Amino acid sequence: MLWRLPFRLFWWLFGGLIRTAVTLLLLFGIVYLVLRLTPLDEFWRARFYAHLGNPTEAERWYRLGLQQYPRSRFAPQGHYELAELLFRQERYKEAINHYGKALEGGLTPEQKREAFLKIAEAFQKIGEPLEAARRFEEFAKTFREDERAAKAWFAAGENYRQAGRDKEALRCWEKVSANYPTSPFAPKALWAMAEMTEEKGHADRAMHLYRKLVERYPQSAEAAKANARLALWHYRQGDYTEALKAYGEALKAAPQVLRDALNSETLQKAWQKLREQAGHFVQSPP
Repeated sequence: MLWRLPFRLFWWLFGGLIRTAVTLLLLFGIVYLVLRLTPLDEFWRARFYAHLGNPTEAERWYRLGLQQYPRSRFAPQGHYELAELLFRQERYKEAINHYGKALEGGLTPEQKREAFLKIAEAFQKIGEPLEAARRFEEFAKTFREDERAAKAWFAAGENYRQAGRDKEALRCWEKVSANYPTSPFAPKALWAMAEMTEEKGHADRAMHLYRKLVERYPQSAEAAKANARLALWHYRQGDYTEALKAYGEALKAAPQVLRDALNSETLQKAWQKLREQAGHFVQSPP
């Protein structure tokens, strides 16, 4: 019986390791078979190549997986990740298509929000402002509590304006001002509303909006631009005291901000006259 002792000692010392190794091999084998027989193989390869910075190979494996398993429960995620890849490559029309297919399946709540926004941004990028505006508005209505809803309403307004739908643009900007007053897009929306109103010849209404902007958001860049417009308006009305007051506030802004406010030759000439008048008042003895 003594000849069995070395074998028992060997098994006692290394049996656990052998059983562990066999178990791991079986597990790896099962995982390999699962990967090979399901879309996980293609999608994980695609993710691997995307992580390595090889979008061409990543795209090839995403498309292969989606072609072989179009109805898989992993397909919506594959469409979403492929859309993200295409969006980064500025292939916006293809990205729109895959984002749309991804939204038909099971995405996480955050991925759904991102897909909605990216579709809108893609339409904006390819020069379809009306469709972009509708998509931004759809996001803002669907996800009202999302912190990006104010940005979406503002972007919808910009795109409606670009598409020549001024009433819709004003409606979207009013949503930002009324429903998201603490958003950084609220002063931008007020400025856009006031500027468009002024361009349409409704000076009194525009000045009301400029004053509202200055009162609500005095530290914003848009308030500085509003003060520049108010200064010019008061100057044209002959109210030099208020003109100088607004002029002084506007001068506190960065030069680029003033250039944005004085975005036409007519405004620039009027500003130059106001500057000369202000210099005259400063130099005149009391």
